[in-house]
Amino acid sequence: MEKNNEIKRVAWVHNFNREVNPSSGIFMYILHDKCNVKEVDIQLYYVSPSFNPIRFVKQIIDIRRKLKGYDYIHAQYGSATGFLTLFAKGKKILTLRGSDLFKTKVIGLKAKLHIAIGNFLTRLSVKFTNNIVVMSDHMKNMVSDINRRAEISVIPDGIDLTKFKEDDLIGRKEPFRVLFSSVAEYNPVKRYQLAKEAFDKFNKRVEESELVIMTGVTHDMVVEFINSVDVVLLTSTHEGWPNIIKECLACNIPFVSTNVSDLEYIANKTKKCFVTGDSSDEISDALLDVWKQKDNKEDLRKYVLDMDIDVIANRIIELYK
Repeated sequence: MEKNNEIKRVAWVHNFNREVNPSSGIFMYILHDKCNVKEVDIQLYYVSPSFNPIRFVKQIIDIRRKLKGYDYIHAQYGSATGFLTLFAKGKKILTLRGSDLFKTKVIGLKAKLHIAIGNFLTRLSVKFTNNIVVMSDHMKNMVSDINRRAEISVIPDGIDLTKFKEDDLIGRKEPFRVLFSSVAEYNPVKRYQLAKEAFDKFNKRVEESELVIMTGVTHDMVVEFINSVDVVLLTSTHEGWPNIIKECLACNIPFVSTNVSDLEYIANKTKKCFVTGDSSDEISDALLDVWKQKDNKEDLRKYVLDMDIDVIANRIIELYK
């Protein structure tokens, strides 16, 4: 019988191309570095996302030929990545990050087709993988409806709590600053227009306020951005477990969000965080509630202590054991 303390050889199959986008999959790479210094040997295997049938078959042949001798083949995303991983020999694990499981509303036939195929392949991957990692309890419920036999672990992406912490030296003064974060300002999932409409209504009541948009910012600068604002605003249609919310809580910055992921669970335990419906009036009212409490201190960091990157790395390693 194999001993639990033996080094596990694991292949992480992913589609995060850092050459095209340096920030792509940054949380996976950070987790990889943390895990690899422990009791596992993790090799990264990149697959280029493509729905071209000929290229798809070539990738299947490639993945069967190259991924041999591993204890686990761990797909780091659903869609084509998760589906291709099914063809590798060995025990499979599938991590779903949210955008692969949820259906995103997009404009244009090509984009709609791409989303539909990706979502279909994700669901196929879920049906034929019995060890699945998800970001939130909300996702767990969705996945269990697709595959009731699966062992599902809720293990969100981790954050570096030594880096993300409150910085009193930066300080927050007038105006009251509301942070909206998105990789692309007009990402349909993030719904910038809803955020802007809600902020404009809030701004009529609190004129000394400013909407700060964080986009195209390096990960090293995010902590400074967060510590310079008073509240983080999230208006997404869906999320796995939004990293910007983890990071703001780690810095003791409250959030106002639409009802995504497991954020309602946290909001119900706090006085300064709010989950709303999709109405700009509701969101504006919630921003006003945060503003009224701007001088009140609350320990929000405690809600993300179990999401520290070292804690998450240990949980992944335990999963392999």
